[in-house]
Amino acid sequence: MGQMDNGKLESWKTVAWNGLSLRVPSQWEVSSLAKSYLQLDDEMGPVLELKWQQIKGLFSFKTHLKKLSRLSTSTPGVDFQEIPLPQEWQQALRNFEVKSFVWNSAEVSGKGAILYCPECQKAILIQFYQRQSGDDSRAPLEVLHSFRDHSEDGMVHWALFGLRVFIPQRFVLLHHRFHPGHYQLEFQDKKEYLYLNRWGPADLLLKGGDLLTWFNEKCGELNWCQTAKMREYDDDGKPTLQGQSQGSIVSASRLWARVTRKLPHMWVRIWHLASRNQILGVAARGLKPLNEQMLEEICSHYEMV
Repeated sequence: MGQMDNGKLESWKTVAWNGLSLRVPSQWEVSSLAKSYLQLDDEMGPVLELKWQQIKGLFSFKTHLKKLSRLSTSTPGVDFQEIPLPQEWQQALRNFEVKSFVWNSAEVSGKGAILYCPECQKAILIQFYQRQSGDDSRAPLEVLHSFRDHSEDGMVHWALFGLRVFIPQRFVLLHHRFHPGHYQLEFQDKKEYLYLNRWGPADLLLKGGDLLTWFNEKCGELNWCQTAKMREYDDDGKPTLQGQSQGSIVSASRLWARVTRKLPHMWVRIWHLASRNQILGVAARGLKPLNEQMLEEICSHYEMV
């Protein structure tokens, strides 16, 4: 596996995605991503794979191990077997019910575990790939010690591709995109939608102009800005735009929403983060008045690093 920079954990970074969070060596990068799946690679190839799902009812380790064994042994030359939980992993995984396994092939081997969390009823497959050329065995243990599968404070941490934000747990991820020029995460809770955006590089997008001109050109592409009238202001040195619907004027807003299928309450904030050459945005729309204090909190902890 990738070297640990002489064991200095300060060179590591947090990866947090859809309820899971862990610390990994800084050279490990996300190479494959889905709502409940992560693969991380180093310069040589895959190093870590995670899959997870919410369990309803009883969880069967036997069923999942059998399925995993079939998947592994269907590949020629792969030998899969369940093993006792390695002693060095026991403390790191003490809050989980665990079954561990190893598999081997000519060029690469794997060591991992199926975890079940009795507290949040989540099942997780976590496995580390090990190449035969003297892998650093300390990395998996440190990753496991940092691993968390649910939040303690009702806020879910998201940290990927430089993006860092905390979102209330009630919001469910609907869509995500991580294109070089535009990141977007879209969340939903009943009839309330939340959008996080990042655009860059800002200097190329703004072309020497101001934020409002750029936003007005962009607004037609954004399904969440609708008819927001934006005001400009300076937020601690950051050029900022903010707009919101006049929900109080729409006395029959719910009836209007049912007829038009549009959500009457809307809140948008866009700001230019010059230090990172990025434009960040948080937006929300809903059938009921929005929690502006919550939105302010999200904005205050939303950053690119």
